[in-house]
Amino acid sequence: MSRNDLSTLTNRISGPASRAWDVGDEAARRILKGEDIIHLGVGDPDLDTPKDVRVALEQAVEAGKTHYAPIPGEYALREAIAEHATWLYGNKVNAESVIVANGAQGALFATFQCIVEKGDEVIVLEPYYATYPAVVTAGGATMVSVQLDLEEDYKLDIEKIKAAVTKNTKAIIVNSPSNPAGAVIDRDAVLDIAKYCHENNIWLISDEVYWSHCYEDDHISAYAHEEYRDRIIVINSLSKSHAMTGWRMGWAIGPDHFIDAMTNYSQAAQFGINQFVQNAAITALKDKSTTETFRALFKSRRDAFCDGLRASNHLKFSKARGGMFVLLDISATGLSGKEFAEKLLDDENVAVVPGFGFGENMAHTVRIGYLCDEENLREAAKRIVRFTEKFIR
Repeated sequence: MSRNDLSTLTNRISGPASRAWDVGDEAARRILKGEDIIHLGVGDPDLDTPKDVRVALEQAVEAGKTHYAPIPGEYALREAIAEHATWLYGNKVNAESVIVANGAQGALFATFQCIVEKGDEVIVLEPYYATYPAVVTAGGATMVSVQLDLEEDYKLDIEKIKAAVTKNTKAIIVNSPSNPAGAVIDRDAVLDIAKYCHENNIWLISDEVYWSHCYEDDHISAYAHEEYRDRIIVINSLSKSHAMTGWRMGWAIGPDHFIDAMTNYSQAAQFGINQFVQNAAITALKDKSTTETFRALFKSRRDAFCDGLRASNHLKFSKARGGMFVLLDISATGLSGKEFAEKLLDDENVAVVPGFGFGENMAHTVRIGYLCDEENLREAAKRIVRFTEKFIR
């Protein structure tokens, strides 16, 4: 059967970045066969959802919370998200500014379906998360990539962004802390980009799913600047802050007309999110101790892993200030990221993600997550260094 009977959307969402997870999928298959593999690929750490949240889910099911929920989300959850956001940003956020979504990924996809179309341009900062190309282009918009520099720790460069803006620019995505590089946008740069988008009528999409994983500084969000909120949309979730990746619980925060549009989209696409998951999410949002525990844990894992990688003089990386990944430049080996990842899995039983999905200039990188205990991370670093040295002449 010909692919011609499918819509052109299927081409826009199946670009090269969609293959970024292939090595990780192969590693998962080998693990199921009993092979001893250190899997540092997909950002799903070895942590369980807190017990109180799991108990809250059970109680919600037993209480009959198994029906349709309001399309924008249970109002009690929207209030809890707004309360959490008010605490996080230091300024009042209203429940009416919140819509619940099927994870941060669902919120991102829905957001771009609502704000862009053919003829629009969206600026993303490279290295970028691998789903951004599909999310941006699904509705027909064009993605414009602005490359950030490893030598400057992938620091946001407002002048580079301004140079990429055209009359067709509709939105800019920032991700802080970032996936895959762990870069954190500093306070001044956050203010600059928020003010610039406000003054130029450009949407600023702030992807903040790693907000709780800031290691050297507090999380800084553009949404803290109330005067610029009319052009800001925040994407967030509980996946990383509370080890709830599989729960698919995310949300977007934005101006009223955007929330109205997202509600209509959600009605057409999914008709609401599970009641019992939403009830459990309220318990998670009230739990701030878990986020602190996880932050300290991942900071320690980062330090252990990066210390191990420094045993090689041929691997370049920026020490992540946030998130749960290291983006490793493996150019010195002469291998592409894809070749490196495939051979590393075969030779050393370590799974990483090739960098080609994170930008056109990332072909000679791999993304590695500090997703397991420090002992395994040290062992993985040792294997990666040993593997690297085989290709150095």
